[in-house]
Amino acid sequence: MVMCQVNNEKGVALIFTLLVVVVLVTLGGIFVLRTVNEKALVEREKGRAQSFYLAEAASEAGLDKVDELINTYMFNTINAKNPQLVGNHAGQAANNGDGISFLIDYVKDVNIALLTLSGTDAVYNGSLTNLGAGIYQFDITLSQKTLPVAVTSESWDFPFYYEIKASGSVDGATRVIKLTGDFTARVQKDNFAKFALFTDHHGLPSGGTVWFTDKTNFAGPIHTNERYSFAFNPGGIFEGEVTQQNSNARFYNNGSPVLIGADFNGIRDVPVFNESYTRGFDQIVLASSVQKQDLYDQAKGDDDPVGNGIFVANDGSSLSGGIFVRGDTSITMGVDGSDNATYTITEGATTKIVTVDLVNDQTTIETVGVGTETLGGIPRGVDDLGTIIYVDGDVMSLSGTVQKDTEVTISSEFDVVISDDIQYSDYTAAVGNPGDAGYVPPNADGTTNLLGVVAWGGDVRIETTAPDDINIHGILMARNGVFAVDDYDDEFVGSRGVATLLGGAITQFYGAFGLFSGATGQQLAGFGRNFVYDGRALLGKSPPYFPSMKTFVAFTNDITDKIVFQEGAL
Repeated sequence: MVMCQVNNEKGVALIFTLLVVVVLVTLGGIFVLRTVNEKALVEREKGRAQSFYLAEAASEAGLDKVDELINTYMFNTINAKNPQLVGNHAGQAANNGDGISFLIDYVKDVNIALLTLSGTDAVYNGSLTNLGAGIYQFDITLSQKTLPVAVTSESWDFPFYYEIKASGSVDGATRVIKLTGDFTARVQKDNFAKFALFTDHHGLPSGGTVWFTDKTNFAGPIHTNERYSFAFNPGGIFEGEVTQQNSNARFYNNGSPVLIGADFNGIRDVPVFNESYTRGFDQIVLASSVQKQDLYDQAKGDDDPVGNGIFVANDGSSLSGGIFVRGDTSITMGVDGSDNATYTITEGATTKIVTVDLVNDQTTIETVGVGTETLGGIPRGVDDLGTIIYVDGDVMSLSGTVQKDTEVTISSEFDVVISDDIQYSDYTAAVGNPGDAGYVPPNADGTTNLLGVVAWGGDVRIETTAPDDINIHGILMARNGVFAVDDYDDEFVGSRGVATLLGGAITQFYGAFGLFSGATGQQLAGFGRNFVYDGRALLGKSPPYFPSMKTFVAFTNDITDKIVFQEGAL
């Protein structure tokens, strides 16, 4: 019998090879599956991150929309309405405790309401917005925080909460963010204090022309109900909005003036507008809801002073009004060693030093050479809005320092003559010189001291004995006159430097400040102007009892003060 042995080595190798292939295929499948899963996970996380950033963008857009709803749409709607209607409506809303209905009625784009009533809340629904590979959306809910309140007879506060629900979606991943906070919308009479310069007629009372030159600097909004006149290059530097009612501007044109509907006259007369210059702007009527009699009554209170003198209204123990002076007067404001506001007032042969102690709510009146008395309260007028001094005559000299916690208005029947620097005790000083590169103007942002000066029947004037490069802090009004410099064209005295006004000037006519050479533009006499806008006026701040316009405005400056951030997912 023959035996035969079969060699099976090739079969074993084949089986081993198949096993290896199976293992590799399996491992490859696992690797591919893991890669696919990790890619999906990465894409999902990427989508979640992108959707979060979209939601965050939507929340910021919603916050901007809250600001726009109040400070643009509500502002414009109220400003365009009949003032009596707005005042009546705001008063009714305050009396009824219904701020939401008032909000819905006045947050409009022309005549289209932008908010809808949902229960007791006002709601704004934003539209879907595409951004990159995703979309976002926000919805705003406004609810009444507390009842609206009447601040004064012409001013109301409407406090609200807001909630912004913002979402962002990318490839099916959605994230949600909520922002909550609060703000107060104030509705009040618009105020002339918001202008760095306002003129009803932009020329001298005699009809002469006053030119803007390179010695003219305005750091704030200005308006005239006529036209401006520009000379040389630069023909003035303007940092704020510039508006005029007439459609043409006047340009010096090398001594042959021309009227042109343009921002400049070739290369000869070139004013610098760093914000905007608008011709053909609507007239702003220089009329006021606050009249002379109002300030007169606030100062004298229930007193009925007889003859000339200095009277601090009181009932024998406490003040009941402000300070009332009959006769031509000089006033020096100051701050004593205890940081109290002082007013040294002279009328005729009588001088009184009135010291206002805010901390202890009392006022000391020293009649020089006679005696001293101390009374309860401070001379804030009948309505208790701020210190008020009314002079039934001329203020022949005004100077001094406004104490840091004091808001005061000085009103005169006729002229107010500025004899020296008038400055706030609390303000940020300028850096550099006006007109120079890098110049930073002074400001009083965030401070309390504020001065208003009103000349009802005369002018506000800087007298000849005032110092060179004078500084004046305050908002000045010459209701029927000018803000001007005495002997502005006295070439014997020559140039007196620059007059810096931190505040604003509201006048019937444009007063002369200095004289320049028609050939070279060189300042020959008087002052150059450096009018710096007080930014607090844009936020509705004005001196007590200061004349307001007949129009209303609404605004808020605290929308982003208190934000609560929440993040989640759908």
